[in-house]
Amino acid sequence: MSRKVVSAVELTRLSMAFGAVTDLWLIVILSRSVDAYHYMPVVSMPLAQALACAAITAIGLFSFSASLQAVFDTTNDRMIGRGMPAATGYISSAPAFSLALASLVFALVGVLAFGTGALLIALIIAGGTLFQHGTAKFSAGLGLLTVGLLQAGHMLIPNDQFTFTLPAWLAMTHATAVATIRHLLQSKRPALSTRALWLLILGWTLCSVAIIGFGISKSTGSLWPESTPVYGPLFPVAAIALFIAVVRRKVARASSPAIAAEKVARYGALWQSLYAAAWLFSWGENWWAVVALVVAGIGFGAMTLIKEIGGSADQPIAYRG
Repeated sequence: MSRKVVSAVELTRLSMAFGAVTDLWLIVILSRSVDAYHYMPVVSMPLAQALACAAITAIGLFSFSASLQAVFDTTNDRMIGRGMPAATGYISSAPAFSLALASLVFALVGVLAFGTGALLIALIIAGGTLFQHGTAKFSAGLGLLTVGLLQAGHMLIPNDQFTFTLPAWLAMTHATAVATIRHLLQSKRPALSTRALWLLILGWTLCSVAIIGFGISKSTGSLWPESTPVYGPLFPVAAIALFIAVVRRKVARASSPAIAAEKVARYGALWQSLYAAAWLFSWGENWWAVVALVVAGIGFGAMTLIKEIGGSADQPIAYRG
């Protein structure tokens, strides 16, 4: 495999997109287990089609975001005179822009099967991604919160009427936390000042109330489905605790803050697959939970393979952001 191909794969973080895929698969499976959504396209279409369209959408949007970030990073570098391409010497801004556009079209192909509501949400997410990379990231508090909101928003694509909003809330919280840790480890600018931190906390609190409140207001029963096992909540709690332990260990053993930040990014993205498995176990969907674990394993394997092909596994991916 040539260095340019490896660079492109690293650029779009396709190995990390496994987490995004399982996010949407989670909503597909849970939606199909609730009779109230029988009228939704995600339920009425064949299961294989729903899973395929969800995967296409997730990979497309994930790649769109990564490629668009490369375009903006390259533009910023040139404005301040660095003259560096998006992925250290192997891919420039023009291919990155083309890849971003192709990824968005690819995502919209998958979205169309879920209806006009899903298409609207996807376009909003695409606009939000453009806002994030072009404007919001220059305000630490707003930028970090936007990362989390985009993560939660894309989970609404298969079913915008889904009332069990705790997975979306956890996705938002997790993505915001991962982005914040990376921001601090890399000492990014603008710095996360006390004012920016309070803005982030306030924004996260308001968004949490909105997301969970939407689920409560639309639900006819309790927030947590009564048909699920009593021990169900233990699974996502265990997944959260395990992630905290893994991140602390990886950061402590990293040889530099840059490598620590890269590890947090990779494990943070792939951990979405483990969260999906945890939610599925909590609903009693054990077979699908095992599938999510297998996807997570494939993702971890692909991540390691790409790192070995592209260079030393002890070096951060050659991509700024």
